[in-house]
Amino acid sequence: MKFVALVSGGKDSCFNILHCLKQGHELAALANLHPIDTSEQELDSFMFQTVGHDIVAYYDRCTGLPLFRQPIRPNSSKNVELNYTCTENDEIEDLFKLLSDVKEKMPDIEGVSVGAILSSYQRTRVEDVCARLNLTALSYLWQRDQLELMKEMCLMSKQDSTSDHAKMDARIIKVAAVGLDQTSLNQSLPQMLPKLKRLNEIYDVHICGEGGEFETLVVDAPFFSEGSLNVVSHLPNIAHSKDGVFSTQLEIEFNERKNDLYLEEYLKELPTPPMLNEKWMDLLQHLKELKTLPNDLGINTLDLSTTKPSISAEVSVAQLKDVLYISNIRARDVSMNVQEQADDVFLQLSSILETKKIAPSQGLYCSLIISDMSHFAQINNVYSQFFSVKKYGPLPPARACVGSTCLGAGFLLQLSVIFDATESYAGPGSTIVSNRKKDGLHVQGRSYWAPCNIGPYSQAIWSFKDPNKVAYVSGQIALDPPTMEMLEKDANLQTVVSLRHFDTLKNTINAERQLLLTCYTVDNDVVPSIIGTWSLYCGEMADVSEHWTDKQPDSIKSLIIVIVSEIPRKALCEWTGVSCKDLVYEDEESYVDELQEEGVAECSKFIFANKPQAARELHEVVVTNSRGKRYFITGFADSLNELLIILKSIIIEYKVTLYYNPRSLQKNKIPLDISSKIEWYPVLHVYDNKGTSRMFGFHVMA
Repeated sequence: MKFVALVSGGKDSCFNILHCLKQGHELAALANLHPIDTSEQELDSFMFQTVGHDIVAYYDRCTGLPLFRQPIRPNSSKNVELNYTCTENDEIEDLFKLLSDVKEKMPDIEGVSVGAILSSYQRTRVEDVCARLNLTALSYLWQRDQLELMKEMCLMSKQDSTSDHAKMDARIIKVAAVGLDQTSLNQSLPQMLPKLKRLNEIYDVHICGEGGEFETLVVDAPFFSEGSLNVVSHLPNIAHSKDGVFSTQLEIEFNERKNDLYLEEYLKELPTPPMLNEKWMDLLQHLKELKTLPNDLGINTLDLSTTKPSISAEVSVAQLKDVLYISNIRARDVSMNVQEQADDVFLQLSSILETKKIAPSQGLYCSLIISDMSHFAQINNVYSQFFSVKKYGPLPPARACVGSTCLGAGFLLQLSVIFDATESYAGPGSTIVSNRKKDGLHVQGRSYWAPCNIGPYSQAIWSFKDPNKVAYVSGQIALDPPTMEMLEKDANLQTVVSLRHFDTLKNTINAERQLLLTCYTVDNDVVPSIIGTWSLYCGEMADVSEHWTDKQPDSIKSLIIVIVSEIPRKALCEWTGVSCKDLVYEDEESYVDELQEEGVAECSKFIFANKPQAARELHEVVVTNSRGKRYFITGFADSLNELLIILKSIIIEYKVTLYYNPRSLQKNKIPLDISSKIEWYPVLHVYDNKGTSRMFGFHVMA
């Protein structure tokens, strides 16, 4: 796609351009924000680097490309919340004006290059503007390891000022960290790397300057096809030196040259991170070496023909403490077409929320089942309007979406949603009804990190006031993050890559302990790969690979495998679930000694008055803090009677997601008091973590 590059003049914005080019995108224009008073070098901006803006004015001559510029006012960081919503007179609205101007004059622009590495503050704001303008953010430096990234920048930079080829040449123009002073000014990245590594080891200084330790200015780059900038002199500014801040203004001259051929060769040498690093390649290799065959795992060859369910999956509305569960919403008239059914489903949801005085912004997690994926676009359009980011803020619920032909005759979709039942509010200077207690990860830009969202959902959602950080994680499939293309239909590769994405999300949000997990697949033949991948991930890899020794072990028993009809983008499998940071919140001293091991042991004494024999195989986890306990249970049953015995014996309020094939309930009924607590999830078949065929699989939250 053609893209415009946001350039501050710094190393990150320019190095990201190179990765955009490496991925096959076409640089069509540059865009820059500068102080409205051009005599100023630096504004009190939470978002934009403006020091060196006078040099950026030369970039159109250097590249031969249009340079769009927009002034910003001092002290215009009005909305400083992490997750931005449109705010009048905020500096981000100046960015919106800038990119609107670019799109108006160059309507074929589709992408925006942004050099964010760790700053979610910066990334979310650019993505907000891009979403409003229907542009794709390209953030190939996002979440990169800083030492690894800086080494790559140095490798691809001029080693000294006498180098000829148009490699990147970024100079230090401001420092504000211990160990850095005026002697660092005008130094190149290769010259600074040894000192930055040393300061990182001693003082934890960010090697890429992500903590504001230093700012850079690029005076040459491979995409400078028309000329470079020679530094004639630099004039140190000592005004802030007493505060440990040193800066300089570079005096430069334009050096005309033609550089038409070098860029292609440079990009061939530009390193890109592999989708699977050594750690995950180890897992993939061990998975391939497993000798277990499907029949060895007890998987039966099944008739996966569909049948009409004999039960009526009534809408269920249940509140457990601060969490509201609304389940099984289907159209009230199966004669409706897909548009009408989707409208009716969300009309019902809206009515329930209005009664409960809850806004869509309080959504945490959605389960969406579609009878035929050919209807996805129409249904997703209605879904997007309901959970509109423009109306309800930048953190739509996490989501898992699959296709199932088991919904029953005439039913085209089913929706279940989990909501935070606490307050909502309108943000500063905004009419958007947001949720002050909800936090999340909503990455919309392409990167090497993990797939960006391919719909109106967040990758993960949690309450930022929850000390255990219980997080709902969206379904992950085997997409190639930088291109967002599906991988080849190889069962081992897809199961490993999709779990790698799921694991990346958990690590990014620091919620690595698995509580509940579901893996959807469309083929019995994929089940052995799922079982092997999960078993290796949970602990076996720590015994065979040094790359896995730091991972906390997970229980393989938290997994339910279900066969569905379709998965988005024709993927072979999809992982989704609930994880947390800590089973026991360690600051709660009165709980720690008693409950430190309780989270991974049985929580039966809190759940069952007398635990029935049928419940002996349940996997039970308790999450504890000073406000109380939450329970997460995974289980299976091989008959309706066994299932009812387990559910009837639970003595606390609960909600259950039940995976089942409608054939198993054709001649049976579930009591109303039990049925009302169930999210009915009709699928083709259910397996446990050993690959044994089961009649029912269920996750309980209490």
